[in-house]
Amino acid sequence: MKTRNSALYALGLAAAITLGGAATAGAQGTKKPTRKRAKSAVSIPVRKEPAPVPKPDTVMVTRVDTVIVRRTDTVTTTMLRTDTVTRMVYPPLAKLPGLFFGLGAGANIPMNDIRGNFKDSYVGQAQVGYFPTNSPFGLRADGTFGKIGKRETDCRVAACTSPSVWTLGADAILRMPLDRTSKLNPVIYVFGGGGWANFSDVQLGGYPRNPFPLPVGGGKLLDPSGGHGYWDVGPGVDFSLGGLHLYAEGRYMTIMTSGKNTHMFPVYGGLKFY
Repeated sequence: MKTRNSALYALGLAAAITLGGAATAGAQGTKKPTRKRAKSAVSIPVRKEPAPVPKPDTVMVTRVDTVIVRRTDTVTTTMLRTDTVTRMVYPPLAKLPGLFFGLGAGANIPMNDIRGNFKDSYVGQAQVGYFPTNSPFGLRADGTFGKIGKRETDCRVAACTSPSVWTLGADAILRMPLDRTSKLNPVIYVFGGGGWANFSDVQLGGYPRNPFPLPVGGGKLLDPSGGHGYWDVGPGVDFSLGGLHLYAEGRYMTIMTSGKNTHMFPVYGGLKFY
């Protein structure tokens, strides 16, 4: 049954294709001739409109420049030193003498062997000296005159006298200021030198405790009478008080007397002028 239907469908499809092809061919064989169109005797004017003026374009250019500057400067300052300036105001320095003069008085003090025969007595001193500018070193010359007292307990008679002693000498000085900003302006000094010493009015012989020449042992006799050379050393101090320049000093003297040396320690105090 199915086979029969399929055959019928195939025959119908073939017939349709054949009929369609015949109709197309017939249509092409009966085409009508083309009719020529008549031309008009009146010309129609053609007006050309002016071309429109192109509208100008307005171009606005907007430019925005954005400049961003990013710069970071880092300055590092390192202080390596701090200077502190402090102005100190000091009091003026007291004057030190250049050329100076001195006058003083004190005591002649017999020492050692003649101490048993003489006692302390007075002495006066005059001196002149010079220091270059503020130099610690200077020179001076001095002269003294005084007495050494007799022992009244042993020699009351008129023949027993108190010998006189005078000296002339020169010394080198080393001075050391202690505080030149103070009003006292203390200056200590040391000196040393030598000179000439003379003893006069020395009682010779005949009295128990004044038997000059004096036996001093070892068969030697000490005789201080007359002139003899000496050397000396000593300390001193200068200071100011109430506008006056004062000094005090002592010196140990070795006098090269006959037989044996004689020793004395005179001390002085007085005024200096400069």
